[in-house]
Amino acid sequence: MSVGSRQASVASSWLRKRSKQQQQQQQQESGEIEVKVGKRRSMSTNGHATMKIGGQEVHAFNDGDFSRVRGLHGLEGTEFLSSISFDEMEAGGGKGGMMMAFTEDKQYIVKELNGADHGSLLRIAREYADHVLSSEGSLIARVFAHFEHAGHNYMVMNNWMPPPRIDAIDTTKLRSLNLSTNYSQYDLKGCADDKTLKKMGGKIPAVHKRIFNVPLWCGHAFWTPERTKYYEGKLHARQVRFLVSPSVHKEITSKIDRDVKFLQRWSLMDYSLVVSYHVLPRSPGSNLILDKVYRATSDHGEQPYIAHKDNQTFICYVGIIDFLQDWTTAKIIANVIKVAERNKATIPPNPYGDRFAKFVAHKFDPTCEDGDEPPVN
Repeated sequence: MSVGSRQASVASSWLRKRSKQQQQQQQQESGEIEVKVGKRRSMSTNGHATMKIGGQEVHAFNDGDFSRVRGLHGLEGTEFLSSISFDEMEAGGGKGGMMMAFTEDKQYIVKELNGADHGSLLRIAREYADHVLSSEGSLIARVFAHFEHAGHNYMVMNNWMPPPRIDAIDTTKLRSLNLSTNYSQYDLKGCADDKTLKKMGGKIPAVHKRIFNVPLWCGHAFWTPERTKYYEGKLHARQVRFLVSPSVHKEITSKIDRDVKFLQRWSLMDYSLVVSYHVLPRSPGSNLILDKVYRATSDHGEQPYIAHKDNQTFICYVGIIDFLQDWTTAKIIANVIKVAERNKATIPPNPYGDRFAKFVAHKFDPTCEDGDEPPVN
């Protein structure tokens, strides 16, 4: 069978499946639906729950499921979202440009959802909550609420890359150490879309080679300094590896393997692994910095992962985001159009997940000592 025939067959099979899913979603939005996944069933319901976010009353979807996730993280009610202002939301850095806002402490994010992502979250709510609440662990972003406000749909999630709490210590005693520039952040998929978000604390804005940006297609000599910096960040993201201990490597790969199977089961793809990676010189005072600046920002006490090698300490936050992208008709068409493109993001959910899991296992280098020192009182 030719490549084109195989892609046409995959497209036809997916369209039949998608039609059934859309019918289920329409039923769910009007009330209650039971969604079958293999031999398991996921019961989700809109209900008629309301809650207050940023002082505004909003309509919540499936809050029986998401309240369980909040409960695990010790979040009672929605007071932790009181600093959110819908009027001050800004476009995110992704290609979709959906609106988003951080809470004042930068621990949580309210993000607008497009129609497809909203539909995916409606479909998977019950199974998603069961998955992230399992004792086996998960690195998928924690969704604490899914709601509608003023005709737009949103979700509330944890921030996998919290900023260091530099104000928690006396920085005048750090000498030459600058906690604002000792880290880099990455958005990784295991393909040509990998990129550096921040390098040495400095933000790297995305400058894509869009079809209308003709000069960017005419060779590096025509690139702007911003495009060159972005491209160099992409190369760095492909090459960098993260030092962790063997036990942390085992934990990360185990959780990723489990998460990938869950996402494949729901035909989801195009998700990213975000990594915030900090480096400290190892010294008698480094344990105080770890506890006050980094451990104080961890989500439910599970992160960051800390490791030591020689005279350095490595602090790593890691998690999966943007996991609601369904294998849509548009993605199938893009896959066909980009048939000659190598290492692309737009591939079906099963090969996407397999590649992602293999990539993550390689990206983390298990050659460090474990860094679990006792907390400093």
